[in-house]
Formats: sequence, C-alpha cells, structure tokens
Amino acid sequence: MIFINIIRAVVSATFGVLAIAGSGAILTHTKVMNKQFTTTLSSLVERLFLPSLIFTNFLKAVTISSLITLIPSIITTFCCLFFGYCIGLFSNKYWIKEKKLNSIVILSSANPHTTNIQLQLSYGLTTYLSKMTQQPEKQIEVKLVTIIIIQTVIVNALRWSIGKTILEQHESDQNQAEIELSDLRIALPEQQTQNKNETKGEKSFWNMPLLSVLASLCCLVLYPIQDELINDTFLHSAIFLPLQTISKATTPSVLMILGSNLYLIYFNNSSQQEKTSTIIQIVANRLILLPFLGLATILLLDKLSIMTDICQLFILFITFCTPSAINILVMAKQYQQNAEDVVSLILLYGYIGCIITMPIWMIVYLAIFQST
Repeated sequence: MIFINIIRAVVSATFGVLAIAGSGAILTHTKVMNKQFTTTLSSLVERLFLPSLIFTNFLKAVTISSLITLIPSIITTFCCLFFGYCIGLFSNKYWIKEKKLNSIVILSSANPHTTNIQLQLSYGLTTYLSKMTQQPEKQIEVKLVTIIIIQTVIVNALRWSIGKTILEQHESDQNQAEIELSDLRIALPEQQTQNKNETKGEKSFWNMPLLSVLASLCCLVLYPIQDELINDTFLHSAIFLPLQTISKATTPSVLMILGSNLYLIYFNNSSQQEKTSTIIQIVANRLILLPFLGLATILLLDKLSIMTDICQLFILFITFCTPSAINILVMAKQYQQNAEDVVSLILLYGYIGCIITMPIWMIVYLAIFQST
C-alpha cells in the first residue's frame, strides 16, 4: 500500500509537469510561442514571478520560532547543495568529460527540485509518517510543508546567485578561448548579440530571487509586518494578495518554456542534440549518485544524534533524490542560451527517470527508519 502511494505521488507530480510542458509544445507548434517569447517569459520568471513566489510562500508558512527550530535542517540543506556541486565537478572531470557542458553538469547536479514532488510525497505519506512518529497527522503535514518552504527559499536564493555566476563565468571563458559551440547554438545571431550585451551589464551576485529572500526575512523579523501582510488587513489586500496571484504564474511559465524547447529540439530540427549517453550520465548524478550520498548523510546525522527528527530527515533525503530543478532552464536561457536545449533534455530524462528511482529510494528510507 505504501509503495502504491509513493508511485501515485511521483507519477501525479511528473504527469503534471509533462502535461503543462506539453501545452508549451502545442503553442510552439501553432506559432503562438517562439524563441523570442520564451526568452522574455524567462526574464519575467526571474524578475517577477519567482521573487513573488518566494516572498509570499515564506511569509505564509514560516515564523521566527519555526525558523529557529529548523536550523539543523537549514544547515544540512546547505550541505546537500555543496555535495551536489562537488558531484558535478568530480563527474565531469573523470567520466562525463564534457568541458563545454561543465557549468550545466554542475548546476544540474547541485540544484534539486524542491517543491512539487516533495509536497506530493509528503501528502501521500503523512499518515505513514504519523504512525512512525506517533504524532497527529495535521502536525506532521504542517511540519513537512514548513520544511519544504524553507528549503525552497534557501535553494532558490543560492541557485540564482551561484548559478548565475557559474554560467556567466563559463560563457566568459568560452568567449575568451574562442570555443566553437555551433552544435548547441539555437538562438538567432541577433538574439545572441543582445543576450551577450545584457549579460555584460548584469554581472552581479545580487538578483531578484535573493533580494526577495532578504525582504522576506526583514518582514519576518520586523514585527508586526508579517501579521499585517498575511492577515485580513489593508496591506494584505493591497500587497500580499496581488503578489500571491502573480506568483502562481511561476511554475506554468517555466514548464511551458521547457515544452517549447523540447518541441524545437525534436520536431523543428533547430539544433543538433547532445549524445543521449551524456544526458543519461548527467541525470544519473541526481537520481543515483546523490541519493546514495544522501542516504549515508541522513544515517550519519541520525547515528550522531545531530538530527533525529524523522520528518526533517525525510525531506532532506527527498532533496537528495529529486531530479534537477526546472528553474535551471530559466538560468540557462538568461545567461547561457547555447546550452538551453541540453538543459531541456536533462529535465525531460530526469523527470521520466524519477518515476522509477524515487519510489525505490523512498521505500529504502522507510524500511530503514521503520526498523530503528
């Protein structure tokens, strides 16, 4: 029964991803969407939709007390991201060996999907985790959602700041070395020139997702701003609700960009595809190597009594097991357009592959902690 619940949760989340991406492919086929439109849409995601999502979700789900309680989970999330970057660097140096894809291998390995799949699995396994911890189901559900929201905020803040730097540096190194990437270029010449000019003017550690995190923390600390924003007040109606409405466009926008790119790759012959074996090796970093490392990590944390909360360990382990974050496609589209088709294929293979790998890893986790 548990195995069926896990499969149902993973398949439903994955099917939702592919269904929305399919709408992007259809709109591209009917000429409603094109490369210029998806580039503009990705810019909106980075500068408006995603910051609104981070700000509203954080203030709605997190309090000072819950933030302090989950400090161990926050620290271990940083470790998860660090391990991902190390796996990306190590794998591309020793067995993938694709210098032109170095930044993409690193970002694909280091950036986990942190919301939809985690929420689906959490809702699907709340009853089971409640029995394991002997805590009320509602309490378990609230705890799981809070942990996921905090992880999402942390990951997004680091993802955009560090990921943007890595992509821009890689692009700069390629230009300096005059490396030819004609097999990956799918943007028009004038679009490439425009993107390079924009990149030169935007090189900075600061970005809108990171600023939204800082704004959220300020509202959390400065009493009573959080209460005024989330409760039925003037600020709630004038600021919070409009931002919450805007935030809902984040996931559909990114998935439609993904669907549009996949359509152009497979049906428009706009570019040559990267070797399937290379894509599979990159995907394997997140779906196979990192889960092994994650399992060792949570067992060590539990054994040393650094983190013994089953719910926190559960979410941490899911973070090690999920496929690459869809938002890396937006980063590639903004800061390294000649790699966006590769990222699209990595995401497609990753989300299909996780239908098989995620249930296996979840069963392993539950089997280990049920017996302890």
